[in-house]
Amino acid sequence: CGQNIAPHIGYYLYADTISSKKDVGYVYQCPLCKNPIIFFIDTKETIPGAPYGREIKNLPDNIQTLYNECRTCYANQCYTSAQMIARTLLMHIAGAEEGLPFARYVTYLDEKGYIPPNGKKWVDYIRTSGNVANHEIVIKEREETQKVITFLSTLLLVIYELPNSLEA
Repeated sequence: CGQNIAPHIGYYLYADTISSKKDVGYVYQCPLCKNPIIFFIDTKETIPGAPYGREIKNLPDNIQTLYNECRTCYANQCYTSAQMIARTLLMHIAGAEEGLPFARYVTYLDEKGYIPPNGKKWVDYIRTSGNVANHEIVIKEREETQKVITFLSTLLLVIYELPNSLEA
């Protein structure tokens, strides 16, 4: 459910072999949504993982839905999908005419002043990284996806949250 909580009810997961039992992890229950949370001891991995990136206020509904989906893909280790969504979000927040080459959307964001100083290389990074994910079978990694979501959330913050928070 994406909340910062600490479960208090759980069960051991163990591998039962012929010679011994080995602790593999734990299954907890979220005290808020009641869904299971699985923690693996060896990898320190939690399923479902936490969404990456900050929550952004004042997003239009369609942008909010896609941004949440991008963060959920990350939480579920679907890094390639998360990057493809980030690329799509860049195209839509540019608000430029549909059907243009993606590089034109980047130029549009830059011309409108949405890209912060030294940020053009980040938008271009998302463009090229997402382009590969959209057109080739290339599996994206966690760290790369964190960078993409960090920049995307910063861009959404600058475009939607900050201006609208002054108006409120």
